[in-house]
Amino acid sequence: MEVSMKEIMDCIVNPVKSQIILSIQKEGECTAKDLLSSLNDIPQATLYRTLNRLVDSGILDIVAENKVRAVTEKVYALNKSFLNVNQSIIEQNDGEAYFKLFTNFIMLLMKEFQNYAEKPSINIAKDVSGFSAVPVYATGEEMLEIGNKFKEIIAPYQTRNTAIKEQNMRILATIITPPNDK
Repeated sequence: MEVSMKEIMDCIVNPVKSQIILSIQKEGECTAKDLLSSLNDIPQATLYRTLNRLVDSGILDIVAENKVRAVTEKVYALNKSFLNVNQSIIEQNDGEAYFKLFTNFIMLLMKEFQNYAEKPSINIAKDVSGFSAVPVYATGEEMLEIGNKFKEIIAPYQTRNTAIKEQNMRILATIITPPNDK
């Protein structure tokens, strides 16, 4: 099922849908029970209602159904076409959709920082938190090369090594701005 741009934008601006989608994207596949334990600020009825809407709209697929006692537990995954939303926006060259996608990206990062900053005891240096911006002079081809090298560097760190207790999941975000004409 092809996902409409309207459905994609709705997911981007809806905080409950965004949280569900990010959790499923992170895990690959999730049950409602998995989501309830990781998204404890979403009421159960809201979660189930939203999951049904995401399946109906084609954002989520039910990839398995497990019989657990007398109940059938559904396993959810993101629809392949939804996973390619960035590519779809690029192909359509849709500036408005691209800006909305970027805005949601920034809002989610801001929420992560807010959650961290509101903790009763933080240690910015010890927690290795930070952000920076660096000017880069490069062609489009060179930017792709930089991106590929960056992917190579972080690939080993994108899955948890259970032997290392100190490893914590962090969000490493990148933003490449369009060329500055000045």
